[in-house]
Amino acid sequence: MSTGMGIPLRAARIMLILGLLLAILPACGSSGPHHKLMIGVSYPTANSPFWNAYTRFIDEGGHQLGVDINAVSAEEDEQKQLSDVENLISQGIDGLIVTPQSTSIAPTLLWTAAQAKIPVVVVDRYPGYAPGQNKNADYVAFLGPNDEKAGSGIAEALIADGGSKFLALGGMPGNSVAQGRKAGLKSALTAVGDQLVQFQYAGDSEDKGLAAAENMLQAHPTGDANAIWCFNDNLCQGAIKAARNANREKEFVFGGMDLTPQAIAAIENGYYTVSFGAHWLEGGFGLAVLYRKIHGQDPVEQVVKLDLLKVDKSNVAKFKARYIDNTPHYDLKSITPFDMTITLN
Repeated sequence: MSTGMGIPLRAARIMLILGLLLAILPACGSSGPHHKLMIGVSYPTANSPFWNAYTRFIDEGGHQLGVDINAVSAEEDEQKQLSDVENLISQGIDGLIVTPQSTSIAPTLLWTAAQAKIPVVVVDRYPGYAPGQNKNADYVAFLGPNDEKAGSGIAEALIADGGSKFLALGGMPGNSVAQGRKAGLKSALTAVGDQLVQFQYAGDSEDKGLAAAENMLQAHPTGDANAIWCFNDNLCQGAIKAARNANREKEFVFGGMDLTPQAIAAIENGYYTVSFGAHWLEGGFGLAVLYRKIHGQDPVEQVVKLDLLKVDKSNVAKFKARYIDNTPHYDLKSITPFDMTITLN
């Protein structure tokens, strides 16, 4: 039978079906115009004001860019983080933002994503190699703080506030953030001939800071030290508690990093010398880089190190007005590495 136009009816039906399929498939494909991107985020811990601020800014970026965010805490566990990344990939994410729990687990995380052809931006903790150096476990870009500069900055502020003999609480051994801040501490003390009485890796939380500081205070009686340098503000809040419990808080000046609400309040109240931070913005910046990569635009810079804000009693009110009372606005659709600055201007 013919359609009257020289085309058999069966052939006409096949052509009609193919036409309908071609009309439908672009809307269903992952790269189609109606597909909403899903970005997975793997970060170290939800038990931290810093990481809570980090995920909030990523969520804000997701709203700006029109993408869904699925953020999962690794709970400071390498194997959980690997399982989390595998689960995110199985859920069909289009890209991944990851902060490796350690340098040792980083290549495995990146290899897992690379096998699934998922583009990755690494944030905060350097994976041990630059983009392009490991083709089997490659990634798009790294964005993180200038940790060595921040570590030295904390020490320099404590020295200016009278510190000369230091107790130091480090982060988790084996990741770039902890190593960088420790290197900064040592370089600052070496430059002026001050003493590092004891350094101890403690972790990330206030409870761990309290336990480590209690042991340090028992080991070092009054006169042994006069400054407590901390990897982050959580540890320092624990150290302050330990010193207060021992009636020794007036013996020390304290400083850390992350600009947590507790640290800001302590600076205002005069018993915390300094905190560096506002790098919770790095997650949103990383999302902007990843979004562009998914849309075919390579990053202008593949490694971005952010200089952080130094907040002390001289500028804490200005910091609160700029970053706490009012959320800083960045246009993540058009932002470049040159715009990724954290300032009080």
